[in-house]
Amino acid sequence: MAPPKEYTNIPLLLQKLMIRAFLLLAGLPVFFYILLTYFQIEFSLSVLSVLTFVFVLLFFLRKYFQKLIAILIESNIYNKAQIEELKEQYELKEQAYQELESLNYVMDNAALFASAKWDGTVLYMSKKFSNLLGLDKKEIRGSIEHLLTQKEGQQQNLKDLFQSTRQKMWVGEVELTTKENKKLWLEITLIPTNQGQGKQSLFLLGNNVTKRKEIQDEIDRVQQIDYENLVQLQKDQASQIVEAQEEERKRIAKDIHDGIGQILTALKFSVESINLENRENSAKKLQDLKVVFGQLIKDVRAVTFSLTPPELSDHGIAPALKKMTEEISKLSGKNIFFENKTDFQKRFDSLTETNLYRVAQEAVNNSLKYANSTFVLVSVSHTKDLLSIVIDDNGAGFDVDAVENSEKGLGMGLFFMKERVNYVDGRLFVNSTKGEGTRITINIPLSNIT
Repeated sequence: MAPPKEYTNIPLLLQKLMIRAFLLLAGLPVFFYILLTYFQIEFSLSVLSVLTFVFVLLFFLRKYFQKLIAILIESNIYNKAQIEELKEQYELKEQAYQELESLNYVMDNAALFASAKWDGTVLYMSKKFSNLLGLDKKEIRGSIEHLLTQKEGQQQNLKDLFQSTRQKMWVGEVELTTKENKKLWLEITLIPTNQGQGKQSLFLLGNNVTKRKEIQDEIDRVQQIDYENLVQLQKDQASQIVEAQEEERKRIAKDIHDGIGQILTALKFSVESINLENRENSAKKLQDLKVVFGQLIKDVRAVTFSLTPPELSDHGIAPALKKMTEEISKLSGKNIFFENKTDFQKRFDSLTETNLYRVAQEAVNNSLKYANSTFVLVSVSHTKDLLSIVIDDNGAGFDVDAVENSEKGLGMGLFFMKERVNYVDGRLFVNSTKGEGTRITINIPLSNIT
């Protein structure tokens, strides 16, 4: 608040007014009394005249006293305003001091903060930072990199980092080692500052991320274990696939050996035993050979059908499944039927059709082999986007979870079925209840249609 110009020196102004009033009130009455005495006016009249003169003088001096009172009032108002302003400034300074104290407390107890000269000499380190590093207050001196870590390699890395951070801020993670040989990870922010006159310093703000690093290391370790387990699982699965392929080869070889091989051996002996001189006996043996050749043709067809049915490559998955149910029904004597509910006749690529056929074939064989089913229905239906192949049986049923976790028999069969379906971007569902039969559903998107 700027004071009025005439009140800038109140004591001097009051002094001048008082002198003027004193001269008027003291000097003029005395001068007037001397003047009356000089003219020999009697005393009582002189006193009365002087008093009258003083009264008149006071009447005319009232403006000086009014001005004096006004000055005092204005001065009082001005002083009050100054006092209020000083009080307000004091309160602001007190508030700023308290905020500074709070900030200092936070920096000292809640933040990992340190400052250093450009040569690395530490200037300040917060209490929380020193406690984290296990340092006493007396130990906080010297090079900051030697305070932060005890390993020489880490110290050199920090020193190079501090020297390179002169023009711009740097943020990153560093590894430290305390006096107690405790490993720490800090996310630090280095802030270069210019204090003028060529003096520079470095502020260091830290965040303890050791716990986060430990958790991340544990996650990486678990992921590595999971990866190794997955690799081992894939190796085991590949080994199981190879074993299954070998078992399939053995089965085919056994079928050829026990069926076709024995028939060919019988044919050889029958041909060798024909005596052309004995026409009657030769004619009978030729009739027997016709029967054997007929059985041989059936066995060859059965083996080739089990390998790659011609209906699959010629007409597609639906006709191939129909032919399969008919052949297996003849061979097994069981009721095995096929139903094409939506008259599906579209074609997939050969790989997809082969895998779908093998899965359906495996499902039917499992129904007969493991569930002792007497009735099996293979049905095909489709929508705009999806083809479904469903195999229902009236067999013994089984515990799906227990069988899927088994590495033998039916469990291995289900595993290969799922692998085949997944390979062609499909999905396989198994629903079974003991004593109530089994339903296997194969769903495949029609986007694979050729």
